[in-house]
Amino acid sequence: MATGTAPAGTTAGGALRGRDFRLLWTAETVSKTGTAVTTFALPLVALQTLGATTLMMGVLNAMIWLPWLLVGLQAGVWADRRNQRPLMIGCQIASALLIVSVPVLAWLGTLTMGYLLVIAFASGCSTVLFTAAYNAYVPFLVGRSELMAANSRLMGSEQAANIAGPGIGVLITQVFSAVLGLAVDAFSFVVSAVCLWSIRAREPSDRQGGGAERARTTFRADIWAAVRFVARDPYLRIITASSTTTNLLMAGIQALVVVFLVRDSGLSPWAVGATTVTISVGGMLGAFIAPKVTGRLGTARTLLTAPVTDCFLLLFPLAGHGPLLVVALAGTLVWATGIVVRNVTGGAFRQAYCPPEMRARAAMTMRFTFFGVWPLGSLLGGVLGSVLDVRTALFLLAGANVITDVWIFVGPIKRSRDLPTEFAKPPG
Repeated sequence: MATGTAPAGTTAGGALRGRDFRLLWTAETVSKTGTAVTTFALPLVALQTLGATTLMMGVLNAMIWLPWLLVGLQAGVWADRRNQRPLMIGCQIASALLIVSVPVLAWLGTLTMGYLLVIAFASGCSTVLFTAAYNAYVPFLVGRSELMAANSRLMGSEQAANIAGPGIGVLITQVFSAVLGLAVDAFSFVVSAVCLWSIRAREPSDRQGGGAERARTTFRADIWAAVRFVARDPYLRIITASSTTTNLLMAGIQALVVVFLVRDSGLSPWAVGATTVTISVGGMLGAFIAPKVTGRLGTARTLLTAPVTDCFLLLFPLAGHGPLLVVALAGTLVWATGIVVRNVTGGAFRQAYCPPEMRARAAMTMRFTFFGVWPLGSLLGGVLGSVLDVRTALFLLAGANVITDVWIFVGPIKRSRDLPTEFAKPPG
C-alpha cells in the first residue's frame, strides 16, 4: 500500500470502522470458531468412528503441530512474495475441501486412520500458510496507527471462538455426531473465504518493493535473511527468546493439567473444562484491555509486567475441592489475561516494526521457534510428573516461568516507555 493511501472500504472514522476490516474480522471469527469445533470433533472421529489407540491419538495431535516445524519458515517466504488476500482465500478453500472429505468418506464407510492423519497434516499446512499471509495482511488493511486496536479485536474474537467452539462441538456431537462437526468446520471455511473475497481493498503489485530483484532470490536465501533479521534485532530477539521459554514451560504444564485435576486432585472432568473456559475468558479480557493498558503504561512497560501476572499461575497447583479450585481458577484468569495483553502488544509491535517485505517471514520465524519447543515441553512435563509428584512438577514449571521472565529485561525494552514504531532495517 502506498504511503498515505487508505485502503478501499475504510471510513472517515478509521479503518477499524470500515467495511473491509469488518469483513476480515468476520472471516477470522467464523473460521476460528469452526476450527475450535474441529479441535473437539476430529479426535472423537478418530476414537469413535475408527477406534484409534492411545498411540494413534498422540500421532494425530502431532500431525496437527508438525507443519509449523516443517513448512513454517517456507510459508513466511511464500506469503511475503505474493499478495496476501488471494493466498488467504486459497487456504480457506483448500481447508474446506480437506475437512469436508472426512465426513464424506465416513458416510461412505471408507474412512481410514491413515487418511485422517494425512488430512490433519495437510489442513495444518494450510493453517500455517494462512497465518503467514494473515499476519502480513492486517497492517496493510488498517495501517500502523490502528494495529493495537485491530489486534485487540481480532484476538478477542479468537478467544471468544475458543469458548464457543468446543461448546458447539459438544452440542453437535451429542445431538448428531462428531462427523457432522467437521462438516460445520468445512462450511465455516467457505464463509470465511467469501468474506475475504468481498474485501474491496487490493494490494498493489509493487507493494513489497524490489519485485524483480526479490523474485530472483531463493527460498533458502529469504529464510536465512528472516532468521538473521530476527536474531540480530535487539527487540525481536528478546521477545522471541522470552516467548520460546514460556511456551516450553507452558507445554509442560498443559501435559499435566488433566492428570493433575482428575487423578491427583480427585476432581471431576468438568474441572478441566472450567480451566479451559477460564483461560479463554482471561484471553478475551486481556484482548479487551490491551489498548487501555498500553495507553497507560506504554507498550514496552506492558511487556515488563510479565513476572507480575505470571506469579498468579503459581496458584493453579493449589487446586482441590471447594474454595481451592476457585483460588486456582482465579490465579489462572489473571495469568491468562496478562499473557494475552502482552501477545496483543507484541503482535502489534512486530507488524508495525518489521519492514513490509519481511512481515510474514519474521512472524513465521518467530512462530517456528515458539511452536518448535512445544513437543520438548510436553516431554519435560511428562518426565517431571513421573519423577516427582504432579503437583510439585506444576509448581516447578510455573516458578521457572516467572524466573525466565528475566529475558524481557535484557536489552533495550527495559529502558523505554514505548517500543519503537519505525521500520527496522533488515541486515544487509
